[in-house]
Amino acid sequence: MAITRLLCVAVVISTVVAAMHATSADEIQVRPTEARPILLGNWADPTVLKDGEDYYMTHSSFNFEPGLLIWHSKNLRDWKPLTHALQRADGSVWAPELVKHEGTYYLYYPLTDSVWDIFVTTATDPAGPWSEPKRVFDKLIDPGHVVAPDGSRYLMLNDGKYVRLSDDGTRATTELKSFYNGWKIPLDWTIECECLESPKFTKHDGWYHLTSAMGGTGGPSTSHMIVAARSRTPLGPWEESPYNPIVRTWDRTEAWWSKGHGTPVEGPGGHWWMMLHGFKNGQRTLGRATLVEPLEWTDDGWYRVPDEWPEESLPWRAVEVDPSDEFESEQPGIFWQFHRKWEHDRINVSDGELTLKGRGADPGRSRPLCSYTFDEAYEIETELRVGGSGTAGIILFASPGSLIGMQVDRNGSVSRIQKGFRKPNRVQSVETPQDFLTLRIVNDRQDVSFWVKNADGDWKNLWPSAEVSKGGTLRPALFATGESTAKFKYYRYRPLRRE
Repeated sequence: MAITRLLCVAVVISTVVAAMHATSADEIQVRPTEARPILLGNWADPTVLKDGEDYYMTHSSFNFEPGLLIWHSKNLRDWKPLTHALQRADGSVWAPELVKHEGTYYLYYPLTDSVWDIFVTTATDPAGPWSEPKRVFDKLIDPGHVVAPDGSRYLMLNDGKYVRLSDDGTRATTELKSFYNGWKIPLDWTIECECLESPKFTKHDGWYHLTSAMGGTGGPSTSHMIVAARSRTPLGPWEESPYNPIVRTWDRTEAWWSKGHGTPVEGPGGHWWMMLHGFKNGQRTLGRATLVEPLEWTDDGWYRVPDEWPEESLPWRAVEVDPSDEFESEQPGIFWQFHRKWEHDRINVSDGELTLKGRGADPGRSRPLCSYTFDEAYEIETELRVGGSGTAGIILFASPGSLIGMQVDRNGSVSRIQKGFRKPNRVQSVETPQDFLTLRIVNDRQDVSFWVKNADGDWKNLWPSAEVSKGGTLRPALFATGESTAKFKYYRYRPLRRE
């Protein structure tokens, strides 16, 4: 009880201290730091758990099912996918929090269809099975879990709010309260909003270190940032780090834009790292990659990014992942997701083919079967046959209103399709009366071309090619519309000019 009263007093003091705080741009040291990629593509809002010698990571899965793909690593560099923790979402899943408490793994995540709710799913092994999700709370986003010295559990949320959790961590037992007002961003900085988000807690040398995201994740290139504060309790009062912002994109000429949403992690050998996300400069259609920067602890007990990467860390490259699928097993590969809802009755894998039943009047409304990208430049290819009344094909898909690719009808007519892009002056189609047709899309750093293999085995360039930088986060996808049934012999992904 005494500790609880102390925490309540601490919240009041924390609010007063934060209100008195003001930041002058002249007080801040401009220190551009170097981020390196771990996962290229749309791997936003990473949450990373150190569990002994193992590391587990997952990300926002948005409007795709199954969701919350969990990755495993032994060294923070080499990652392998394990499983999806969420088979059904019924909404858009944003920034999750993966923690372990008293032998159980907890995965908290915000979900929205029309309003926000916080859910939790649990497991005794990160590889699953994961429990049926439970609703924890009905407001806000970006959950962060922390345990107080007396063992009480709290779920911290965006905007510096928190709720106390039940002992089993599955429901809120209090109303929303405030615990932190955020670092005061200089008024002359180019940002999207204050947007205090992503509270992550690290216990180190008797201090609770609070890591937060601020500035807005989808705004100008310099918007997002990582800030830190510390306290003796998880509810404050908070002392702002003299090294804030810990990480920021200071200029749009830097390699990574909108760096933020960080989690400090102790790696092998006692080295510390900041796991974060950011956009590749000029490559927003890739989505936010998972990045890493080194950390060091100062003599006065703060973490900061050093001026240079430690020599023993070299080299550090993005994980090379091949999401290709030859459809040789009884289930589609782990990287496939349906847009919005996983529909078991529409998909079947057997005899080296994937059969996809049609849905919707057009590709955007067909709930396409989507994969991932892991490179700035790549090509995707499939061989397919279409039956019934409808079309099928291969596209780059961002949303029902933003897509581009090729479609085939049952007569073997191939045509270019697109939505949400500048209308071309002329769209080609080609008649290729073959049993199976081979289609290829080449995405060379947002310059996209479309190819069809004819009966003689030669490739025909299906104009117009396109520049897609305004298309949103694009994902390769297979689709089938209407009453059609499409059979795909394979899906192949090839990186181009991998660095």
